[in-house]
Amino acid sequence: AGLFSWSAEVVNKTDGKLFSLMKQEKLNVLYQSFSDKNSRQEQMSIFVETAMEEGIKVYHLTGDPSWGTDPKGERLCQAVEEANAYNRRIKRKFLERREKDGQRWKEIPQLAGIVFDVEPYILKEWDKDPEKVMNSFVSGMKAAYALAQDYGLEVIVCVPWHYDQNGQQGGLEELIKSGCDSIAVMNYYRGSEIKNIATEVELVKKYCKGLITIYELQEADGRGVREINTYAGCGLDAVKKNYDGVREAYPEQRISLAYHDYRALKGMLER
Repeated sequence: AGLFSWSAEVVNKTDGKLFSLMKQEKLNVLYQSFSDKNSRQEQMSIFVETAMEEGIKVYHLTGDPSWGTDPKGERLCQAVEEANAYNRRIKRKFLERREKDGQRWKEIPQLAGIVFDVEPYILKEWDKDPEKVMNSFVSGMKAAYALAQDYGLEVIVCVPWHYDQNGQQGGLEELIKSGCDSIAVMNYYRGSEIKNIATEVELVKKYCKGLITIYELQEADGRGVREINTYAGCGLDAVKKNYDGVREAYPEQRISLAYHDYRALKGMLER
């Protein structure tokens, strides 16, 4: 099971609170956002190394809706280059430290891949011509995926549960087929999780890709997050019960669970 974390500042903390919370909740995959400040510091190497020692796999989480409008995917490819550069720096810092400490046996810590959270459907351009924006997003993702494969980086792309219901099933299929290793479905509609991923399950099965179902834990704010979108008021037991139902509904498909996001989960557990 995984956790999304947009709090880039946790990378610079060595208190291990994030990792102990993950351990407590049996979460072993972290989708972590990094800031430019993180990338130049030895802290990044220490963070990924600590995660690895705790048995946690780390992905670089990034994205912006505007990246979906460029069919060449320049900004998407740039993010892949950044993830690869992070890995090079982590490796260099790690080897320097290992040399200094005289430890030669440790495995080199690395980012496992990159998670793209782009969401082009919130753009004004989408309202005018969804087909055009979807095509350009998919085209850009194909370029980024090809580049990531060269670097040995896994690619996960976040998708809403409603692409197929809004006439974008063709684009969704193309995205799954040629633009990623796995999709992470923002399955944010309480009680409809099973039926809302029927198409996605079919497509990942067809192309042998991975599927993650994400649960929203942020408090409803009446704008981006409505009451029906979140489990903030229902608790984690309700999430786990729902997830069991999802897995029972699709026994032939391996479906992973992820929480959105670290701050919200921390707040829930504190309450």
